[in-house]
Amino acid sequence: MGSSPATHRVVARPVGMVVLVATAAMVLTGLASVGLSVAGEHGSLLDALPLWLSAPLGVLLGLFLLYWGRDIPRDQAIDRGHASVAVVAIWTLLGVLGSLPLIIGAGTGPAAAFFEAVSGFTATGATAYGDIEGTLSHPLVLWRAVMHWVGGMGVVLLFVAILPNVGVGGKNMFKSEMPSVQQGGLRPRVSETSGVIWRVYVGVTIACVLTYRLLGMDGHDALAHGLSTGATGGFSTRDASLGAFENPALEWAAAFFMLVGGVNYGLYYVVIRTRKLRVFTRSLEFRTYVAIIFSFSLILTLLFLPLHGDVLTALRYAVFRVATSLTSTGFGIDDHAVYPGLALALMVVMNFVGGCAGSTSGGMKVARLVILAKAAAAQVRKSIRPAVVQVVRLDHRPVSKAVLLDVAAFFFVYLASMVVLVALVAGIDGVPLPTAFGAVLSVLSNMGPNPFYLGADNFSAFSAPAKVLLSFGMILGRLEFFTVLAVLTPEVWRR
Repeated sequence: MGSSPATHRVVARPVGMVVLVATAAMVLTGLASVGLSVAGEHGSLLDALPLWLSAPLGVLLGLFLLYWGRDIPRDQAIDRGHASVAVVAIWTLLGVLGSLPLIIGAGTGPAAAFFEAVSGFTATGATAYGDIEGTLSHPLVLWRAVMHWVGGMGVVLLFVAILPNVGVGGKNMFKSEMPSVQQGGLRPRVSETSGVIWRVYVGVTIACVLTYRLLGMDGHDALAHGLSTGATGGFSTRDASLGAFENPALEWAAAFFMLVGGVNYGLYYVVIRTRKLRVFTRSLEFRTYVAIIFSFSLILTLLFLPLHGDVLTALRYAVFRVATSLTSTGFGIDDHAVYPGLALALMVVMNFVGGCAGSTSGGMKVARLVILAKAAAAQVRKSIRPAVVQVVRLDHRPVSKAVLLDVAAFFFVYLASMVVLVALVAGIDGVPLPTAFGAVLSVLSNMGPNPFYLGADNFSAFSAPAKVLLSFGMILGRLEFFTVLAVLTPEVWRR
C-alpha cells in the first residue's frame, strides 16, 4: 500500500517548530553582534544585515510547515519511522537555513555554504573557507559558532525540552536524535531529562565563555570560542584557530572544557538527580575514557618532547591534542604536519573512537568500543571453553543480544559508509586516497581538521558535488547512521 502526502504531514509541525527555533537563534546572533558593535569591539551595525535578511525566510518556512501540518491532531504521536523522517528533514533544512547568511553576506557558493552550515549544526567543525578572517564578517563568524552550539546538544533535544506539549512524539524524536547504546539514568519523561541536560550544557558553556574572557580574549572571541567549545565543534574566529592567541593558560582551559564536553551528559543528569559523584567512577565507559586520555597524553608527551624541548610544554601540546582529537572538536594550536608518524596514527585512532555515548562528541563512542572489546574477549574464551555460557556485562549489568547486534551493525555500517564515501570522493574529485580518507573520516566522525589533509586544514579545494556528498556524510555521522538509512527504506514510506 502506497503512502499519501497527508500521512507524512505529521512531521510538518515539529520540523516547522525547530526551524523557527533556529531562526530565533539567528535573530539573537544578530542582536549579539549589534551589541558587540555598539560596545566598540568589532565591526559595524550593517555587518549583521545578512542575518536580518535571512531570518524572514526562516520564519516563512517555519510558518508554512506549521500551516501544512495544521490538520494533524495535536495529541497524535510520532512513531519511530516518522521521527526518523522528521529528524533527517530537520538537519537538512537547518543546513539550507544556516547557509543563507553566508550566501548573502560572504558571496559563498550554495554548495560551500550548505557544507559550512551542516558542519556548523552537526558540530563537525570542518570548514569550506580557506581565509576565514578575510572572508567572513564578525556576525557571520559568530553565526557559525551559534550553529555549533544549537546543534551540539541537538536542536531536537532543545525542542523537546522547551516545547514538550505540542503532540509530536517527543520520546521517539529524542531517540532518533540521540541514538545511544545506553539509556540508563534517563527518566520516562523525556522533556524533563532533556531540560536538565540542556541546563548543564548551558552552564558549561557560560563557564567556558567567562573563563576565556578572564584569560584575555575579547568579548567576541570569548563568546564565539565558548559556544564552539561547549558544542565540541571547533569553528574558530581565526585561521590559526586557538594557536593565534599564543596563550598557554587558554589552551589548558580549552582542553579541560573539551574533555568535559566528551563525557556522557546522562551521567551529569544522574549526578544532579542523586547528588552522588561516584556515578562517574561506577561507569566503565567513563573510566575507559579517562584511561584513554591519560595513556594517550603520556605517549604524545614523549613523542612531542623532541619537538618542544621541555616536558611541561610537550605535556600541554599533548593534552590539547588528545582533547581536541578524542572529543572530535578540531581546535588546533600547532602544525601537525611536523608530528612523527606514530602521533598521526594515534590521532586517527582517537578520531575513530570519539567521546562517550550521550556526549556532544563524534566518533564511534567509547561505550560501543568497550562492548565490542568485551564481546570479542567473550568469543575468545568461548573458543577455549565452548560449554561455558559467556555473558557480556557493562557496569555489572548483562548486555542484551539486541544491543550487541546493534553495536556490531553500527561498526559494520560505519566502515561500509567509510569505504563507499572514500571511493565516491576520490572518484568525483580525483584526489589521492589519503586525502579522500581524511575528508571522509572528518565528516563521518564529525571531526574538524584531520592529519591526512594535503596542503590545508579545510575543504575549500573540493568540488561542489563533493561538498554536498560530504555534507550528507556529516548528517549520517551526526545521527549515527541508522536514522538516516531508515529514511531510505521503503517501509518508512509505506504508511
